[in-house]
Amino acid sequence: MKILILGGHGFIGSHTSSKLKALGHTIGVVDCYHQYYTFPDWEYNPVLAQRIALANADQVFKGRIEDQLFINSVFNDFKPDVVIHVATYPNAKMVHRNPVDAANNMVSATANILLNCTQHHVKRLVFASSSMVYGEFKTAAPDETADCDPLTLYGSYKLQGERMVKIWAQDHDLEYVIMRPSALYGTRDMVVRVISQMAAGSLRNGAITVQGPDNRLDFSFVEDVAGYFTEAALNPAAVNQIFNCTRGRGRTILEAAELVQQRLGGKIIIKPHDAFYPNRDTLNSDKIKQMLDYQPVWDIEQGIPAYLDWLLEQKFIDQLRDTIPQTV
Repeated sequence: MKILILGGHGFIGSHTSSKLKALGHTIGVVDCYHQYYTFPDWEYNPVLAQRIALANADQVFKGRIEDQLFINSVFNDFKPDVVIHVATYPNAKMVHRNPVDAANNMVSATANILLNCTQHHVKRLVFASSSMVYGEFKTAAPDETADCDPLTLYGSYKLQGERMVKIWAQDHDLEYVIMRPSALYGTRDMVVRVISQMAAGSLRNGAITVQGPDNRLDFSFVEDVAGYFTEAALNPAAVNQIFNCTRGRGRTILEAAELVQQRLGGKIIIKPHDAFYPNRDTLNSDKIKQMLDYQPVWDIEQGIPAYLDWLLEQKFIDQLRDTIPQTV
């Protein structure tokens, strides 16, 4: 099939593109190379180059998904059978700092994508949502039927996107799959998420900051998540479904910090939970494992060392050590 990946040179997108290309599909990538007002060139450019090589797309279209004329021309040119929409802000605090740009990217552009899917007779849309749509976890290991009550703009924008996708699919001949990952990490990521920030703290000043040591996150390695997205794009059983797509095993932030410490050294500094983020834990991902017959394989005992080995090989490591710590 012809599969168009919006944000295909991003973190999830590049790994997913690589898997789909290996299966023999024709891959188109749309990306605008947004640095989200955060990443310095010395970090961003080397990682981007690796993602582009990993994605190995057949066609690449540079532009913003918010641009209606651009997106229409891409759909006209590539004529996709399936669209995977992972062109989105990657972090709740980035959205909090840039709410208007993020709303255009995460809400308005979704309407543009849905319109083009219908006009160009796309069979299926895979939409990247987030566990942040749940807000505070009200039960142990919530499944996809749990109430959604987001506490951040990021979560609310994601939930609005989900609702738009479902309503649009009801009114038009379009299959959809909504994916809710959580606590993503892995190779070819920039310093933006919990584990990468712990590693950066250790390298910068020997301090690994843990905010809420007993808080648990369902840490999910990017290779596993890309495998889920690959199944969502191809598997007939995924039609019109919402899936949690995580490892399915909550681990304390302190456990993750100790694995970083074992590899990089440094002192673990304990701080209170960051109240900006809702309390989360394990997501019940049994539905996707059973319906799509896909099993994740990466626990943090394997995934964190693999990520750190990759990080230590990067040429920008000395600059990372010299920069001032920040919370992105």
